[in-house]
This record gives sequence, C-alpha cells and structure tokens, in this order.
Amino acid sequence: MLTAEKVIKEIHLLPITEKEKLARHIIEFGIKGAHPEAPEVLDIKAWQDEIAKKPFNLKQAAEYLGVSSVTLRRWVKAGRVLAHKIGRAYTFDVMDLKELKKTHVTKGRAKEL
Repeated sequence: MLTAEKVIKEIHLLPITEKEKLARHIIEFGIKGAHPEAPEVLDIKAWQDEIAKKPFNLKQAAEYLGVSSVTLRRWVKAGRVLAHKIGRAYTFDVMDLKELKKTHVTKGRAKEL
C-alpha cells in the first residue's frame, strides 16, 4: 500500500527539476483549487479547522507572523498579542494569530502594533 511516508521518501529521491514541477503543481492547486475532474481527497476547510485547534508555540507563531521570537515576546509582554503561558513557554491560538496577521501584517512586514 502506498502511504504518505513512502511518497515523501520517493520525492526526496527525485531530481531537482521534478521536485520543482511537483512544487509548482502543489502551489497552483493551492491558489487555483483542484482541477474540476480531480476527486476530492482532502477537505481543505476541515483540514484548516483541525490545524487551528492545535495552538502554536512561540517559534511557530513568530514564523507565521513573519517576526522574530524576540519581537513576538515583546508584543505579548506589552499586551498587544494574546498568549497563554504554560510554565516558561507561550502558546498562541491560531485563530487569534490569523486575525492579527490579517489586520497588522502586510506583505511580509509587520506593522508596529
């Protein structure tokens, strides 16, 4: 049986030109959507909802927002970004980050909050 793990291993063995073709196809699928005749294999909305249920850690949240961990930690301490602290670690609600990104981050640069 073909599994995701086997496919990923095979992708690593592809020549770079084939990897580029695959990447272009995946990006195009993400932008334009699936070909109308392609079978539905992934419910994108359900998948996004599932990802949003799991909180991001500081590093993931900083990468998502396109800022440094130091900047994000400063925003949290200033009360500009909502975070939950568990011990010494911060966690962030994905939907809160999505809203923050939509309102304060444009074209890869964060507006000063």
